[in-house]
Formats: sequence, structure tokens, C-alpha cells
Amino acid sequence: MNYSYMAFGLPVLSDLELVALMPVTHWDETLRPVRVHVGEVPGELENPPLEVKPFTVFNEREFLYSVPEVGRYYVRDGDTVIIQPVSRDWNTILLFFYSNAMAAVLFQRDIIPFHVSGVFIEPGRVLLFAAPSRTGKSTTAVMLEQKGYPVFTDDTAVLTLENGKCYACASYPMIRLWENTIEQQTVWNEQEKHRLRSDIELNKYGFHFHNRFTVERVEVAGIVFLEEQGTEVVIDRIRPTLFMQFFGNNIYRPQWLLGMKKQVLQFKTLSGIVNTLPAWKASRPKGVATFRPFADAIESGIITGMLHSEFSGNAHE
Repeated sequence: MNYSYMAFGLPVLSDLELVALMPVTHWDETLRPVRVHVGEVPGELENPPLEVKPFTVFNEREFLYSVPEVGRYYVRDGDTVIIQPVSRDWNTILLFFYSNAMAAVLFQRDIIPFHVSGVFIEPGRVLLFAAPSRTGKSTTAVMLEQKGYPVFTDDTAVLTLENGKCYACASYPMIRLWENTIEQQTVWNEQEKHRLRSDIELNKYGFHFHNRFTVERVEVAGIVFLEEQGTEVVIDRIRPTLFMQFFGNNIYRPQWLLGMKKQVLQFKTLSGIVNTLPAWKASRPKGVATFRPFADAIESGIITGMLHSEFSGNAHE
């Protein structure tokens, strides 16, 4: 195969160039690679589907996904992806590969991806932000980067537990920002932005950061759940029951869990993370330009305490 990359901590070998992923020449040979091909996808699954949703049919081992006027995608056994283009717009075709097809790969490997962005608070340790789309994960990360905390990942990551610690692997080196966020920051050069989807009018753009991206797993210091609520910026420590609920709501593509029979995996993953990490809820007013004071509050109320070892262990305190 012509190209080799890392994404979510997995080697990806591809027939075509995947510009958003991190190129690599070596990887841990014990890791089973994901192989990406361009070709014709099957018309149906080899085994009966366990769930059928609009444009999506899947079972535990297979995943068939269609995007009208863009492309079709087939994922099998967590190690094979076939992309069948319907249009010539490879920018948009690959956008759905990076998101849905790779998420299907992870689920098939018994790995749950989470809807998180994150920044390094010090070398080898990251703070993650979890929230629904359009709540401000990426913007919060950018505002903190302006304060000296480099972006670790945007939108998705996978978390693992080992020896009582939680670790994260970043997705790939691209951050997605809305036009109004780009106008408020000075870290990312507007000349380097590219439109995420060419087929529709969307004022959201991607920026690559391959030159400072890490493919290695790093320790997670804690998780902050972002929300728009109230009339002022508020940060509160949360307990395990709320942590479990919030993080369960931030699984990436949770609608696939049942059809792929991942309910037990979901519970084990969530309970392990909840019993390992501290967590907070950070609220800011909805529709108000508060991202800079929001970043200030997260730095002073969470990061500073972490760097001075005030916060450690799980959320049972």
C-alpha cells in the first residue's frame, strides 16, 4: 500500500493519500493495521444486519454507510475499509471516512471513541473537554492555546486504562473552527484554513497541525464538561454519578452501540474512567462572548490546581 499513517493510536495503511492523518514510517508491529482501499463496496452485508438506520446498515462485524451524492463506505472486522466514491469531491468523501468510517473501525475493535477536545497542561498530561457539537470544545481549546496550552486533539479521542491511570490517543492533527472563532483568535493562520465540506455552504474550517501532533498516548489529568447555562461563568467539581451520565452522553456515534452489541463494553469503559479521573462542569452564558473569561476560569479554577497537585485521583471527593 502506498501510504502509512497513525490515527487514534492505530496504524492505517492506505491506497490513497489521507491528508488529515499523521504520516508515519514505523509503528508497533504488535498493532493490527487498518487497511483502506478504493473500490466497490458490497451491496449488502455478509451477515444479517442487527440494526438498520437511515443510510446505515451494520452488525457486530460489518458496517455499510452511504452518503448521497458523496460516497459509500464499508468497514469489516476493524481492519478493512473500502471507499466507493460517488462524486469527485475527495475533500468531502474523506471527511466522512475520518469521522464515521474510523469510528466504526474503533467500535469493531472494542474501542469506544469519545466526543472530546483537549490541551496539554504540561508535557505528557492533557485536560479533556467534553460537550455536544456547537457547545465550544474547539473554541475553548484554542483560547487556552493562546494562554500557552497546546492543542492535543480536536473533536474525538480514545481513552484506555492501565495501572490505575487513564491515557488518551488523539484522533488526527486537524482542528475544526467556526468562522466567528477564527476571527477571535491569533494562534491559527487564517490563510491556512480549508473548508471542511465543499458540497454545502458551511462556515466551519479545518486547520492542520502535523508539525506538533503526537501519535503517542498521553496521561489524562481530568475531564471538563462544558455547557451553556446561567448568566455567569461557573466551575464545579462533579461526583461519579453525574460524571458517568455526562460522559455516557459524550460517546461518539452512540446510536451504534446497541446494533454492535457494545453495551457491556460501554459500562466497563465508563465505570473505569469515572473511578480514575477527576471531573468538572464548566458553565458559561449562552449566546454571550465569554470564551476568553471562560478560558481564564478554567486555567485558574482547574489547571493551576492540577499543576500544584491540588486535584488528583477520582471524583469521590
